[in-house]
Amino acid sequence: MLKRIGLLAIALLAIPHFALANDLPKEDFNRMNPTVRITSYKYEFAGSVTPYGSGSGTVISDNGLVISNNHVIFDDVEQKPLDVFEICITFDVKKQPLCKYTASLVANSKELDVSLLKINEEDVFGNKLPPLKYMNAKNNATPQEQQEMQIVGYPASGGDTITINRGQISGFEKFNSYTYFKTDTDFDHGNSGGTALDKNGNFIGIPTYLRTYAENVGYFLDIREALPWIDENKDAIEAKNDAADTELQRELIRSFNANETLEYSTESYPQFEIKLPKGWYFPQVGDDGFYAEQKNINDGVGINIMWDNYLFPIDGLYMKKVDEEFAGARERFPDFKKEAVTFAGESAWRITYTAYNQRNTIYLIPYGYSLIFISYTINLDEEAKQWKTLEPVLNAFHFTGSKNAEPNLNSVIDYKMPAFSMNSVSNWRLKKPVGGRESDLLIKGVQKNNMEGQFNVYYGFTPRDERELSPEKKLEEVAKNISDQNAKLVYKKNDVLLDGLKGYLYTVEYEGSKYQQIRKRLTIELQDGDYAFTIQYDDLINNFDKNLPEINEMLNSFKYSDSSSAKKGKYDFGVLGQRFRDIQNHRFATAITQLTDKGILNGYSDGRFRPEFFTRKAEALKIILESKNLLEKEKGLGKEVNFGDHAKKTDSWFKKYVNYMQGKKIIGSNFKPYENITLDEALKWIMDVYEIPVWQGKTPKWHKPYMDKAYELNWLPRGMDDPEQKLTRGELSYLVNTVYNQAK
Repeated sequence: MLKRIGLLAIALLAIPHFALANDLPKEDFNRMNPTVRITSYKYEFAGSVTPYGSGSGTVISDNGLVISNNHVIFDDVEQKPLDVFEICITFDVKKQPLCKYTASLVANSKELDVSLLKINEEDVFGNKLPPLKYMNAKNNATPQEQQEMQIVGYPASGGDTITINRGQISGFEKFNSYTYFKTDTDFDHGNSGGTALDKNGNFIGIPTYLRTYAENVGYFLDIREALPWIDENKDAIEAKNDAADTELQRELIRSFNANETLEYSTESYPQFEIKLPKGWYFPQVGDDGFYAEQKNINDGVGINIMWDNYLFPIDGLYMKKVDEEFAGARERFPDFKKEAVTFAGESAWRITYTAYNQRNTIYLIPYGYSLIFISYTINLDEEAKQWKTLEPVLNAFHFTGSKNAEPNLNSVIDYKMPAFSMNSVSNWRLKKPVGGRESDLLIKGVQKNNMEGQFNVYYGFTPRDERELSPEKKLEEVAKNISDQNAKLVYKKNDVLLDGLKGYLYTVEYEGSKYQQIRKRLTIELQDGDYAFTIQYDDLINNFDKNLPEINEMLNSFKYSDSSSAKKGKYDFGVLGQRFRDIQNHRFATAITQLTDKGILNGYSDGRFRPEFFTRKAEALKIILESKNLLEKEKGLGKEVNFGDHAKKTDSWFKKYVNYMQGKKIIGSNFKPYENITLDEALKWIMDVYEIPVWQGKTPKWHKPYMDKAYELNWLPRGMDDPEQKLTRGELSYLVNTVYNQAK
């Protein structure tokens, strides 16, 4: 059976986004071809648009209605239509199409695999479009086997111009109760949604499927199957995403103007410009870089210029880290060379190395808060010729603004969708990403003088099967995956709250890229409907532990505006990583960490917990009473106790707990705070404080009812069975944590 996306046997015919035309045709709508190229874009939460895929379409009305496949305009990950569409129209079959039109979705059908788009009434420059040439979908054609036919579209194998392939109808087949024609006509990825014509030029179908394991077997939908659906939906109101359309138009205008003038200048920091010589063009132009090359030359040269805005001035520490990134290249290429040079009046590095008869050159220019990368490759067989062509381009680059002018640095990063904000703290700075290199990235954070630490906030779609998993199940999967890697799970929490948003977190230790370099990574997942926030902090282990107070502060600054949860304004994310360095792999490490997370346990000033030390009675009182008090606070019934009311200012730290317990007649006046507590004493105190009923009959030993109850409730682990044994700090932690979790 023929199936859609996901099987090796069948490939839906969509291709990646291609560059703008370099030889622009004259815009003559009397000569336009009704088969258009469609590039579908996803509008990212950071405000950019990202090309998702490309295909073909057919104009079927003079007001710009376009029919195509659903899979050309559909996001198969998020299972919804994409946000905005670039339309390229061919006016001269010998030249690339003109790409200065946008469109919105009118309707789509997954069952039929068809969609309707509406080309906007004006192009990106505000010029009103005239009535368009179109194909009549309602014709009297009756396709038959062995009839000649042709496929019109923009396949990947056809270059950047419109492609017309001829063949014949080979047969018919039914899929999902709809009729498809089989054909031996060559078509490829990118033909999807295009135009199938009979020998008389009648519009007879939409190319849809391709059998990749067989030569020359393609399928196109009989257009007559789609006519009722077209009539039903052609007058529907467009689902226009104004923000996405505005951003796409901005990008198209910038690219169009760059190729018209052969000039590029940055719109913000760092400010520079470049003018290309004749014979060059810009295939790719973005907010954080561009690529330029010679046009219509098989063995021409090109140049790539990119930049990254750092949040602090580029200094020697930053450049040292950059230099480390080239360690692999130094080992791989014997002629690797780095030298200090001047470029465009600024100090720079020039890095060169040879690979496969090509000399690769990279300029790295630290410029205030930015590092600018300029790279190109020269064929050694054409070195003199290619350098002569390239040199004027390099010389045309010049800065137009001050490098000391700070880029936009905001102390608060906020978004309208998703509606949240987060603050920079102390020596950390946050920024919104530029250029859309990581589509889900919303916030990028760096710390002054720390080239190892990374703090990022992502927001992305969560598949339904993952959304249905509980935090406990997700953490089980995390633990399983980590066990298969060279990493160790050191902390987890399944009931995280950030301004009312619920989620989970985990911290792992792992070996970094350098030998014996141990790092820690914190990951917080917060579910928000069909989407989820992912907050990650990754750093060297020493930096990680030292920076946790500042990470805590940033997490506490997280504000989520859309929440109507009763827990709005509440935060609970624990200690973020294992606090004590002497409990790794300890039997009761989880219990110790969970009670520490709740603020019930404390360690020593040297970062140790000392789980095998015996527990003094004063400490045991505090742990038991604070755990019960936290439980009451979480119930919200107002039964928690202010232990400060039971103490005087001159009392020792534990006196308030002693006074409370004596007032409840749980302990007597001869209480000895510095004695070690035994198991039976701890069980009695716990059951009295937690008000757990115990059998009151006579027994040979006073502690027997308490031991029996503890066995009944499964409190006692292996090895904890002697009622008179002294309890270690780890054992008491396990006991209290078990009771607390059961009571909760």
